[in-house]
Amino acid sequence: MENFSLNKFDPSQSLFIEASAGTGKTYTIQLMVSKLIKLGTPLKKILIVTYTEKAAGELKDRIRKKIDEVLINRKIDKSDDSEEPLSDAKIALFTKAYQDVDNAAIFTIHSFCQKALKEFAYDAGRPFNMSMIDDKEVNDLIEKFIRDNWSEDEEFKALLVNAEKTSSLINKLKDLFTKAINVYKGKNDNGEEIIKLESPSIEWGEDCISKEEAEALLEKDIVDFESLKKFKKFYSNVQILEKDENKDKIYYSEEISSGEKAISDLLNTIHTWDSSTKNPFTPTKIGKNITDVPNDEFGNALKYVHERISKLSKIKEALQEELDSYPLKKFLFDHIPELFDEWQKYKTDMKAQSFNDMILSVHQAVLDKSKGESPLKTRLRAQYTYAIIDEFQDTNQLQWDIFSAVFDKIFVVGDPKQSIYSFQGADVNVYQKAIQKINNGMSLKTNFRSTKGIIDGCNDLFNDSFFKPYEGSPKLVDFESSLSPDKEGQVKALPQINGKEVAPIWISQQNIDEIDFAQATVQKIVEWCSFVGDKTVLQVFDKKDCTKLRNVSFKDFAVLARTRSEMDEIEDAMRAAGVPFSRYKDSNLFSSRECTEWIALFKAIDAPDFSAWNRRLLSEALITDFFRISYQEIEYVESEAFDDPENPVRKKINSWHELVQKRRYAEMLERIYSDTQIEERLTEISKLQNLAKLRQIGNYAVEYLYNHNCSIEDLVRHLEALASYNAGTDDEDGNLIEKSTDYDAVQIMTIHASKGLEFPIVISVAGFKQKIKTDSGPFLYHDKDEIRLGFGSIAKKRRAQEELEEWKRLFYVDFTRASSILILPRYEKWYGKDNVKEEFKFLESSINELIKADEKRDSDKKLTTVLPKLEKWEPKKLSDDVKTKILKPLNEKSGAGAVLTSEEIAQNIAQQKINMASLQKKLAGASIMQHSYSTLSGKADSQIESDDGNRPDRDDEEKTAAKTSTVKIRDIDTEAKNCTTAFNPKLNYQTNLNETAKKFPRGSHAGNALHRIFENTKFKQFGEENSTFEQALANPKTINLIEEEFKRESLPIWNHREAWLDIATHYTWNTLNARLPEIAGSTTTSETFALTDIPENDHMPEVQFNQDASEETDENQAISETSASDILRRFCKGFIDLLFVRTVNSQKYYSILDWKSDMLENNVYTPEALKEKVDNDYSIQRVLYSYCLIQWLKQFYGKGTTENLSEAEIFEKHFGGIYYAFIRGTEGGTPKGIYAQTWNSFGELEKAYQKVKDLMSKPSIVKEEK
Repeated sequence: MENFSLNKFDPSQSLFIEASAGTGKTYTIQLMVSKLIKLGTPLKKILIVTYTEKAAGELKDRIRKKIDEVLINRKIDKSDDSEEPLSDAKIALFTKAYQDVDNAAIFTIHSFCQKALKEFAYDAGRPFNMSMIDDKEVNDLIEKFIRDNWSEDEEFKALLVNAEKTSSLINKLKDLFTKAINVYKGKNDNGEEIIKLESPSIEWGEDCISKEEAEALLEKDIVDFESLKKFKKFYSNVQILEKDENKDKIYYSEEISSGEKAISDLLNTIHTWDSSTKNPFTPTKIGKNITDVPNDEFGNALKYVHERISKLSKIKEALQEELDSYPLKKFLFDHIPELFDEWQKYKTDMKAQSFNDMILSVHQAVLDKSKGESPLKTRLRAQYTYAIIDEFQDTNQLQWDIFSAVFDKIFVVGDPKQSIYSFQGADVNVYQKAIQKINNGMSLKTNFRSTKGIIDGCNDLFNDSFFKPYEGSPKLVDFESSLSPDKEGQVKALPQINGKEVAPIWISQQNIDEIDFAQATVQKIVEWCSFVGDKTVLQVFDKKDCTKLRNVSFKDFAVLARTRSEMDEIEDAMRAAGVPFSRYKDSNLFSSRECTEWIALFKAIDAPDFSAWNRRLLSEALITDFFRISYQEIEYVESEAFDDPENPVRKKINSWHELVQKRRYAEMLERIYSDTQIEERLTEISKLQNLAKLRQIGNYAVEYLYNHNCSIEDLVRHLEALASYNAGTDDEDGNLIEKSTDYDAVQIMTIHASKGLEFPIVISVAGFKQKIKTDSGPFLYHDKDEIRLGFGSIAKKRRAQEELEEWKRLFYVDFTRASSILILPRYEKWYGKDNVKEEFKFLESSINELIKADEKRDSDKKLTTVLPKLEKWEPKKLSDDVKTKILKPLNEKSGAGAVLTSEEIAQNIAQQKINMASLQKKLAGASIMQHSYSTLSGKADSQIESDDGNRPDRDDEEKTAAKTSTVKIRDIDTEAKNCTTAFNPKLNYQTNLNETAKKFPRGSHAGNALHRIFENTKFKQFGEENSTFEQALANPKTINLIEEEFKRESLPIWNHREAWLDIATHYTWNTLNARLPEIAGSTTTSETFALTDIPENDHMPEVQFNQDASEETDENQAISETSASDILRRFCKGFIDLLFVRTVNSQKYYSILDWKSDMLENNVYTPEALKEKVDNDYSIQRVLYSYCLIQWLKQFYGKGTTENLSEAEIFEKHFGGIYYAFIRGTEGGTPKGIYAQTWNSFGELEKAYQKVKDLMSKPSIVKEEK
């Protein structure tokens, strides 16, 4: 395959790029994106899909850096001397792309599908807002079917009668149905199953016969060879042996007295066999283990027939067992489609979806041709010109169907050798089918990650038997040797021990056990990290200049395991030797004690006081490691000493609280560390991992606070949710946290977690725990071009074969993480009594081939060396060596490493303060440019920037007073067109409150509860079920919702149940049945409507917006040299309470509604009072919300779409106005309490928005603390 070249990359043709480990896949994507930008494709028109959120974030950063590099060097590939400098016009394209990086279309497959379903909900035929649900919750539906649907089913009753224990059968059914429905995908538009259910049959070996045929066989007194002809595979293989050219052949076995036997003798024995005779197939006659079988048609037939005849003596028992299990398999086959369809319907009714549903829904919508070309497909094609699919080996059939249907030009990058996520749905078979369809490929052959020794060693390891498929498995991976870089400055220095070059691959002695291997490797870690003078014993190349060597430290070592249970032995050894280590991507991070302590501390910091109930928050915080007050001293916490505001602990917590109020979270974190001196207590070797977890969670919390612009209360809820979430894999939670700690520690991780990473020294401990045997089913497997789901032994065997092939790919990922040294075991558990166990043959044979190839090399070019087994394990001596030969010299020379003295502690803390101050500066600077609606309201009624662009001078405000103007909130939007229904003298606009209503709660908690009641109500269903208020009050669904939301806000509804339920139901029924004037663009019609007229799919609560308020420039306008670094991106963010759509005169009109729980003066809600309230308090809000809605609608109706409308045209044809529902003043059937407005034109709305932008540009004056 041709090596990838940017010059040969032709965007007019689809392309697949096969990229082996370390060959620069991500950099290649950067080059491709750069070329597309150069050719005039806007960055937002390039869809890039990868397979983890972390990878998507890193890819976005890499593309940003690449564009920045292009702007500096005026070249796409700075290493290409033949490339001409880019013209100013081309540079302008990259300038625009740089500005758009934050909004670049870089997604995971799930986030891409979720975005498509949200933005194009109507085109996809999906509701606006879908809640997430775990497909495992189908268990409740299965229980319902068992209880209600199948109780009278004859087949089900037969299963119950024949079950040894009813409860065991029920649990088995629930387990099998749950697993099946999580894999089964239903039918496509042609009525064909996407994943084909395997019909039940009677299996013997790899043969299938019908139930009736099996019963007929069992009815016979004698089963003979003639009967065996029903088993087609068995008989066809016998026929191969019966060919003239095969009859006289010889096969061999040690158990046969002569050691050999003719095929004709074997055939004669088979032909004359019947079940009444004494078993003729004894080892002395046919051999137990045949040897030297050729790998051809004859050999394969001989192996299959030989294996089957060893089972003939018990064929009747085997068939009876199959018949006994047949009813269960048939019941599953009959009811899986039914359950799947019902589960999908349930989720649709509940407006819920699982992660799998996102992909399935997009798949169905994109391939839907029932009404001609798919509307969603058309939308996506208009939105994106090209698609680049990263990590393409991890795709599956549904995903490939989506991409291949939508995009004519698609570029996929992947490596089938690294396809290791079948448990998440990845399918390497799809990769092979896709590249055959694309039929235009290049490869990345040069490994830029590793030394030449590692590259050559891995080439030998993987070259021959490693990827050779097991019998019966298709060949899915072709290994092609990687090349070493040969350009000056790219050739990496080889590792050295005590100044001498060493072999890159260290292999243990044969038959080593896992404990001995762990101890031998830990001794090497200590030995190699030890200092001799200024240098460590082992030196590896420096990434900053790969031609030079550097010292190693603990964090250069990575221990890779297949499962977490394989980590225990080496962790024990490191713990005993005093070697610091940290588990990377530890799925227990947020369920750890450290996370619980942070939650307790954050709750205490957020508490308004410590009286009454809040006293327990103080108690919980004080028993954490931050304060270390023992349980025995807890009575002290309850004493009056903690009521004193001058109490030192109270003062510390209060000071942190003040920093929270000022949003100085990074400084708060630094103050917590310094005030509590927790780092000093946890910096002992034995506590390093505890400190690492504590710091990871602390840093994550600060990042979350800034990124989500949320409160400490929100953070606590988020951490509690993470703590309670039990991840199904080891990898996903790790994406929430940083890659490693700042401390020098060996990193331990699963191979799955290591994918995409590299380490100087890799210790592979994987392989001493045997491959997990496949469970009871169901089993997903491939049969030619079909994907099948089965429950029988054939499906089980096929699945096991596929998993064994994936196991090879897992070890490929394992070994290719190393850049300088790789340490491999040869465990005793790989070997059986007579030979190597089947699942370890590829490892043993590959390592042996590597050793044999190395024997032919000169002594100075050896790639392998032996890792000797320790004669004596001396952990105490190693622990002393760690302190004296590693940590002490490290501190003396660099100040890094573990902290052993008070002076070194002080140095570390001082350095952290510098780092945290830098973080505080960066984050504070960034956050000050983000505004919510409330912060903008706070900026109104004050001076703003003058028209001439000059800012007020802090040092001389009087000078600027003349140049500035005062803007009031109501002056922001003076051109608004009030559409509120006119005053009706027949209506009483005053809400008369009885004594009960006066006691109804007010404030934010009551407002939050009322808001969520509306958010969680299906309007039309509510109207159909509750035509009168009395019906609503008697509806348990409504009552339960109100109670739950009030309890959620800690409002004591249990003390006022009857009264509060009555009032809250009044508010809900009246508001949803109030009459709203119909708005269409800049006009109103004569019609009115109620919210209960709106179907569930046509309204969406809590819509988030993120409006860019920076100045827009011409796409070709380059950033000037003086201002390039000063561009500020200002965003306004918030949530719209309700977005809904209605059809007026065959046009879709989108409207905004905001719930207001305000109580107006004297409880009067006349149209004039409503307008006064909205003008005074919500002028900014209504402008922002409406303008954001127009911007959102541009992706459906704007330039480049089917309608191709301007903003002004979108406003007239699709803007349905903005409404405010004052829920305490509404009355069903009337327009009371409803404010409505639009604008006479989009120009007037835009003019008002410009004033809001001025507010966003207004500087904030922050007083410095003395």
